[in-house]
Amino acid sequence: MFNRSRKGTFGAAGIAATCVKTAEEVEALCEAWDALAARDATATTYQGSAWLATWFRHHPNVRPRVFVAFRGDRLTAAIPLCAYRARFQLASTRILRLAADNDSDYGNALVDPEHPGDLAELVGAGLLRSRTWDLLDLRHIPASASLAQAVRAASGPSRIHHVAQDVAPYLDIRSEWQASVSRNQRSQVLRHRRQLEAEGPVAFDVARSADEVVGMLDQFARIHIARWRQRGETSVFCIPTQRAWLHAACQALHQRGELYLCRLALAGNPVSMGLYVLSGRRLTNYMIAFQEEYRRFGPAHLLIAAAIEDVRRRNLADIHDFGRGGEEYKLRWTRATQPLERILVARRSLAGSAALCWAARVQPFIWRHYRAATLLREFRRRREARRSA
Repeated sequence: MFNRSRKGTFGAAGIAATCVKTAEEVEALCEAWDALAARDATATTYQGSAWLATWFRHHPNVRPRVFVAFRGDRLTAAIPLCAYRARFQLASTRILRLAADNDSDYGNALVDPEHPGDLAELVGAGLLRSRTWDLLDLRHIPASASLAQAVRAASGPSRIHHVAQDVAPYLDIRSEWQASVSRNQRSQVLRHRRQLEAEGPVAFDVARSADEVVGMLDQFARIHIARWRQRGETSVFCIPTQRAWLHAACQALHQRGELYLCRLALAGNPVSMGLYVLSGRRLTNYMIAFQEEYRRFGPAHLLIAAAIEDVRRRNLADIHDFGRGGEEYKLRWTRATQPLERILVARRSLAGSAALCWAARVQPFIWRHYRAATLLREFRRRREARRSA
């Protein structure tokens, strides 16, 4: 159980708030956290305890800084952050980022709709006044997110920068996808489906039991590793901590009915597989893998079409969310996108200025250049794989 005696470090009248700094305390908050997420209509799987608590558990080297606000025993606002240290030139910099930000499509806080001002209080009186950081780096934030609004409304001696970072395409699937996509996309998907079916029996299935989740994830990992190896790059499944976390997160999501792990197979051989999450009538694509030998059939597109048809038939979702990233294959399905922004808040200090220069100028330059971004990602993944082996 969460130790409520630690509350009350800051907050307005009626609000008791604190900063949680251990993974064990995060685990103890899960029940209250889930209740808050259920009340917050904007919450996604990436703000849920199944995602975040398992991430903290399998990344013991991270330092949680989870800001929470209570009214009595009711959790009314939460900002899941982690503390990092970095060195820029001569300055050692303390950075706060959202937990699991690189492993999530969307970042946000949680807020109780009956007490919407509690998040603003948590940000203004708690987070922004804390002297434990030089740069607050909030990534992949929907422009309409409650956290973005709270930071915009806050005042203080810090520099706040809002930068367009990415987009997240989505498709309304309340009607058949054939009526929503372009004629060219529809023709290609249907033609490739006929060509694949001419090769043999085609089947689409979804993991139903915990054992099926384990088996399909292992199969997914083998395909993903092989695919990335062909590109000369390292799959996240080659990193032991990441693989263990994904297994744990998927099992936790499966227990809640939020996991949609699917497979398209030809004569029993996997063609493509998809790891999706289900939340709030939204099916979000987290990761897709396919076998190179089936590339000519457009295996990712066939899987997407099959998943949309399945969730529509079972009335599970109204939106197919392609997740963050405006890759060409996503935009062949839809032109509707949700803008995502990066919010940078820097202290007026040498360390804060150095970190802001890196985050606002150098990093975007690297990310805009595919080769440089790929090399940096590969360096980090190989380093992480060695450290966690």
